[in-house]
Amino acid sequence: MTLPLPRLFSPYRPLIPALLLSLGLLASGAAHAQQAACPPATGFCTISTAVPTTAAFGMGIVNVTLGSLNNTTPASADGSYRDYACTLAPAQLTVGTDAALSVRTNPSADENVRVWLDLNNDGTFSPTSELVFSSDAKRLHTGTIRLPSSTVTGVRLRLRVAADYANSAVPTPCSRPEYSQIEDYAIIASLPTAAPVAEFVANQPQTCSGTVQFTDQSQNAPTSWLWNFGDGATSTQQNPSHTYTTAGTYTVTLTATNSQGSNTRTRTNYVVYSAQAPVRATCTPATAAYCCNYGITQFALGTFSNTSADGRAGYEDFTCAGQISVTEGVRSTLRLTTSPTNPQDTRVWLDLNNDGTFAATELLFQALNTTNPTGQVLIPAGTPRNQPLRLRVVSDFVGSGFTACAGVQLGQAEDYTVVVQPNTSPPVVAFTSSYVPGSCQTPIRFTDQSQNAPTSWLWDFGDGNTSTQQNPSHTYTASGTYTVRLTATNAFGSASATLASPVVVTVPCLTYCASTGQASSNFWITTVRLSLNGQTTFTSNSGADANGYGNYLDRVMQLQAGTSPTMTVTGNASFQRSTSVWIDLNGDGFFATTELLANTSGGEPASFTFAVPAQYRGPALTRLRLISRLNFNQAAACVTNQFNAETEDYTVRITGGTTTNTQAALHLPALSVFPNPTADGHLTLRLPDPTAAGLYTATVETLHGAQVLTKALRLSPATDAALDLSALPAGVYVLRLRDAQGREAIRRMARD
Repeated sequence: MTLPLPRLFSPYRPLIPALLLSLGLLASGAAHAQQAACPPATGFCTISTAVPTTAAFGMGIVNVTLGSLNNTTPASADGSYRDYACTLAPAQLTVGTDAALSVRTNPSADENVRVWLDLNNDGTFSPTSELVFSSDAKRLHTGTIRLPSSTVTGVRLRLRVAADYANSAVPTPCSRPEYSQIEDYAIIASLPTAAPVAEFVANQPQTCSGTVQFTDQSQNAPTSWLWNFGDGATSTQQNPSHTYTTAGTYTVTLTATNSQGSNTRTRTNYVVYSAQAPVRATCTPATAAYCCNYGITQFALGTFSNTSADGRAGYEDFTCAGQISVTEGVRSTLRLTTSPTNPQDTRVWLDLNNDGTFAATELLFQALNTTNPTGQVLIPAGTPRNQPLRLRVVSDFVGSGFTACAGVQLGQAEDYTVVVQPNTSPPVVAFTSSYVPGSCQTPIRFTDQSQNAPTSWLWDFGDGNTSTQQNPSHTYTASGTYTVRLTATNAFGSASATLASPVVVTVPCLTYCASTGQASSNFWITTVRLSLNGQTTFTSNSGADANGYGNYLDRVMQLQAGTSPTMTVTGNASFQRSTSVWIDLNGDGFFATTELLANTSGGEPASFTFAVPAQYRGPALTRLRLISRLNFNQAAACVTNQFNAETEDYTVRITGGTTTNTQAALHLPALSVFPNPTADGHLTLRLPDPTAAGLYTATVETLHGAQVLTKALRLSPATDAALDLSALPAGVYVLRLRDAQGREAIRRMARD
């Protein structure tokens, strides 16, 4: 009587029939049949079948599908190792033909998968030559297996599928998984019964060196090959390397043959050999320790776009396949796709002088702590034209100290080619300034951002002064609203542009108290409208301002002394609220109780009138503060972090009355008084206008008109005058300069 074999899962299972036969418990015919059905055991390594202690994490192989083989298992709860090589029907594969493989691992965490096949049926797995499939950091692993012509046919061959957690060590043929599983199966290989289906690829179809490696991908196990490279050269190697000697475009043909026949594959205009390449870089930064999806998966500049592997690929050189054309002096949009889970630091350099190195001055773009950075890149004038230049983009973890040549830890570097085309268009003028409304920065810096490579610049600062520098700085010496204009010129023409908002300057510049709401508020101002006699004279639209404060000092309200304009304030919702308005009437930098001109309560919108004093004696330009709040507390101009409230500051120009914006204030436009404010009370008066040189009487008054100092001064381009206010208390004063003809110039001064 023959006993049934126990169902044991062990690498030693193939030895059991021989043991039973020696004990007389298995008939010899059955033993021979069992041995013929099982592939050789992998006796060089033993893997435990025990359930791993990490099984609670639920990792493991859930399904393996290969040809007719389709096996579903309960993952690592079934043990670290299972041998199905003898118990399941083998997959039937044809040598030289792609067979679809699918390995599904646990649905909750990514795993790495490796598959080996004992191609020579010697009972061992070569870690490299018999590795037939790899897949990293996935949950469904799909691809194909193609058996080489050297595969043993007609018998079961052992197939090993190994998986483990993506952040664990990559599986080897004999490693025990830390979290997942190994499963063994069997395949039977057969020779093809059809002629080849020819196919091939090249490693660099677009080449700058001329050398191209071709790889045969024909199916049905061809035994001979004939290559035609399109330049008159041929080869009979399976995977030849060929060097083209003349730049051009080439059609490549492969004819693959086996005992069943031949087949030809032609790739028309497949290889493009361009002799243009940038100077070789003196350094290529390698990735030290890729991790966690860092790196670059797409780079785009202008109309060019390239998709690539992330940091696991390390440094990649796309200078041949990735050639980008840009125009000198024209901004191009740069876009990168980086890690979807982690912000990165990104920098872009261009080898502007084509010397193979990347200097600090060749940094074109930088985006720190950003995911998928985007921006504008401007190729500066003077960059070499019509020749390939190397562009390098590097992206790494936030805080990485990488340079263009070294220090890349988790991310990667990529190189591209940029060819700069000459610009034949007149300038498109644009510029920015450092001006912040209400701030006291001196001087104000203007930055040219014109396109099409201008070669000369003319700035008009609106106060009678000009500059021909590309990026000038300018100091305004008198209060006013100034329109700044830039004219840029190149060999193809000129163009002009004006700063979008005027520069509003008050001299002396005063620092006002803070007044804010909260970062998260249910209420904010949307519109402020000013009208007089039924005619709208000013409108300002706004949104929810950061921290409940809106700086609109570049928006100027025009007021007339002795009038009572109507202000209408609209909010984002119909709340009962209080609205208050102050104007710094004496220009001392404070909002006094007497300067509270309106304080109303009611619904939506708030509409009220306020009186501008008829005998206004303050500065021509001063500040208006508007606060709207969802409470009925006493009005206060200097409350911070006020709940459900918003403050907006504006500049007001008051005409009429006795303001410092009269003809007297405009007299002597070249006169400068500095430093203003003055900390020690010592002032210098400078008058560079030779036509206004002469003797002046200087009178210093308080804002209420009381004279506190009188002095005779002589002013000329060669002689400055000094004024000592050190004996006066801190405050704002009015300086009146009267010449021999009785003409008067007025300036305001601040004594800190």
